[in-house]
Amino acid sequence: MLYQRLFKRWTYEPLPTDISTTGSRRDSQRRALLVAILFLGLSAGLIWSAKNAFFPVATYSPLDNYQKINNLPIIQTNYSPPVSSSDKRAVVSTLYSNSFAIAAAVVGHSARAANTSARLILPYLEDRISAQALCISRAVGWEPHAVPFIPPPHKGQGIHHRFKDQYTKLNIWSFDQLGIDSLVYLDADTLVRRNFDELFDSPFNFAAVPDVYGTDDQRGFSITFNAGVLALRPSSAVLRDMIQKTETATYPLKQAEQAFLNLYFGAKALRLPYVYNANPSIKNRSPELWKGLTDEIRIVHYTTVKPFIDDSRSPRTILTPEELHEITRQAAGRENGFYADEVGWWREAYERMMQDKGSEIHACYRK
Repeated sequence: MLYQRLFKRWTYEPLPTDISTTGSRRDSQRRALLVAILFLGLSAGLIWSAKNAFFPVATYSPLDNYQKINNLPIIQTNYSPPVSSSDKRAVVSTLYSNSFAIAAAVVGHSARAANTSARLILPYLEDRISAQALCISRAVGWEPHAVPFIPPPHKGQGIHHRFKDQYTKLNIWSFDQLGIDSLVYLDADTLVRRNFDELFDSPFNFAAVPDVYGTDDQRGFSITFNAGVLALRPSSAVLRDMIQKTETATYPLKQAEQAFLNLYFGAKALRLPYVYNANPSIKNRSPELWKGLTDEIRIVHYTTVKPFIDDSRSPRTILTPEELHEITRQAAGRENGFYADEVGWWREAYERMMQDKGSEIHACYRK
C-alpha cells in the first residue's frame, strides 16, 4: 500500500500511438521539398543553357566595335626603307591555271605601279600554263619561273578539291637559290594599292596578316593568319623540313597549306596590320573598321568576290577584255552592290594595265 502510494504518480504512460505516422509525413515532406529544389535547379539550368544557345551574349571585340579614335598612320610619315639591292628582293605570285593569267598580270602591274623596286617572279606549273598566259605575264614585267608540283600529303585525302595545288606554293622557300634574300608573296586574287617595300626589311623570318571571317562565322577576327599575303626569308632547308612534316604533323587537312603554315609558323609569325592583306570580310563584319583602313590599304585580297573569274568556264580559258568587262559588272552588283567600290578598284587597275600594256597583251591573245 505504501509502495503504491509513493509511486502512483510514476505510473507508466504509453507514448502517443501516432508518432510513426507523424515521422513518415515529415519524411515525405522533406522528399517533396528536395524534389522541388532539384526540379527548380534543373529548370533554371536548362533555361540558362537555352538562353546562351539561342541568345548568346557577344564577347566584346574592339574590332567588331571599332571607333576611329586613333589618327596615327600605320607607318611613320618620315620613314624610308633602308637602301638594299632590289635584285635580292622579290614580289612573288603563282599561276596554276590560264584562267588566272589576267588576275596575276594585274597583280604584277599594280605592284610595279606602286613603285616597288623588287623583282617580279611568277612560279607556274609548266604542264598547265599556255604560251599565251606566259606572254601576258611577261608583258607586265613578271619573270615566269617553272616549279615542280608539290602534291598534298596523305595522297590528298581530306583536302578541299579547290586547294589541291596549294602546297606547290611552298616552292617559294627555295628562291634563295635565285639569289633572293627577302620576298613578299601575293595570291593572284590580290591587288596592290600602295607601296609595301618596308616588308622586305623586316628582320622576321615570317610575317602574315590575321584572318577575318564574316558575320555568319563565329571565328570573327582570328589569331590564325591568312596565307594570301606572306613576307618571308626564303630557305631551301626550311622547304625540305616543311615538306617532310606535312606528312607527319596533325592539322586540318581540308584547308591545305594555310592550315599547315599556321601550325608550322603560328607561334613564331609576326602578325601584320590588316592593310597588308585587306580582306573584304572585314567590311562584311565591321564596316566602320573597313572605312577606317581604306586610305592606308597596301594590298586588297579578293576573297569574298572575284571580279576576274568566270567559274562556269574552263580553267584553261583566258577571258577576253569584253568578257572581263561583263564579269566585273556582275561582280559589282552582287550582294546588292555591297562590294561595288572594291570591284571598282580592280577594274580601274585592269584598265590602267591595258592602257599601259594593252598592245603587248592583245598580241599575246593572238599567239
